[in-house]
Amino acid sequence: MTDRSDMGLLTPSQARANAWLSWITAGVALTGAQLISPSLPAMKADLELTEPELALVMSVYLLPGSLAAIPVGLAADRFGRRRVLGSALVLFGLCGVGLLLSQSFELFLAIRFIQGIAFAGLLPLSMTVLGDIFRGAELVGSQGKRAVAMSIGDSAFPVLGGLLVTIAWKAPWAGQLLAIPVGLLVLTRLVDIPVSADSPRHKRLRAFLQLFRSGYVIALQYAGFLRMFLKFAILTFLPVHLVDNRGASAAFAGLAVGLSAFAGTAIAAFSGRIARLGRPTWLVGAGVVAMGLALGGMTGLEWRWMVLVSACVYGAGDGLLGVFINSFTTAATGQEQRAGFVAATGAVRNFAKFAAPSIFATLAVVLSMESAFLLLAAVAVASAGMAALMKPLEERLASQSLGTV
Repeated sequence: MTDRSDMGLLTPSQARANAWLSWITAGVALTGAQLISPSLPAMKADLELTEPELALVMSVYLLPGSLAAIPVGLAADRFGRRRVLGSALVLFGLCGVGLLLSQSFELFLAIRFIQGIAFAGLLPLSMTVLGDIFRGAELVGSQGKRAVAMSIGDSAFPVLGGLLVTIAWKAPWAGQLLAIPVGLLVLTRLVDIPVSADSPRHKRLRAFLQLFRSGYVIALQYAGFLRMFLKFAILTFLPVHLVDNRGASAAFAGLAVGLSAFAGTAIAAFSGRIARLGRPTWLVGAGVVAMGLALGGMTGLEWRWMVLVSACVYGAGDGLLGVFINSFTTAATGQEQRAGFVAATGAVRNFAKFAAPSIFATLAVVLSMESAFLLLAAVAVASAGMAALMKPLEERLASQSLGTV
């Protein structure tokens, strides 16, 4: 049962302002990777870097982003979302200034590492802010809009970065400076909901750790892990399978991946309405089954048009699963534990992203690439039952919202 005493109250205009700041933050966070990725070949040539040195540009950024997520989340529970998120955005942008001005590759990497620490809080806290405000269909819809904002960034930023790199390889990196005004807006406009401090800190920490012994939390973590494992296995190896084993062109493989992403974005855009069509756990289960069956179709069917249809079905199932497990994640705890819980959940998902390519590659060697994909498809379908374990989260998700968007 949701305890409204630890949620506070916001006016509708404050709730809308917080939501918009959350969505904008999620988009700005993508300037650290998607916007700058087209600049990496030119950077490699200009600085005469080796491939391992170039890889450090991303790895020194993503590694602290994973490791620092939980401490940043716990800090947001302790000191408030406004101060931690706003400060992280400003630091992220200031690091962008430092990257533009740096004169050595070693200094560049050091600044990039600090920027990764700032990045650690951006995506989890953008989810957390929405969980502080909304419940029910409003929460699902707000998480869907966040997913749409990120999908737009995923699609538009690489194109924009490719245009900017014609000016100079550092030009796309200037986009990171957008985080400074957004951070200042967060520091001045985001309204924190007061956190109850009735229980001692050590008791709150014990309660936080005990969350991960609950069956519904374990099921939720498994769902997030499975989704990211499948996503990064597909992103890494589906194009290889379609080209090498199915005789498709690289353009066709790109079309299949692109259609999947487009279908997921469309589902996210209408997620608030979809949430009113049935129980959330049923929709989660349906999304997992759709992903499993469609994965089998994408990798096992010979007909090209059926592969594209399967890609659309997979994207729709992925979009449905992603929005609902994000909504469950932000509704699973009281406000005093929410940021830490969301950050811990993000760490589990980040591990899935890291592990998927290497584990799948091993499976492909032991079995075959097609058999490995079909095995993952079977695992996904068999995992649909875990949605039933999340039923305790439905009551929290269905509670009355603090605002609407």
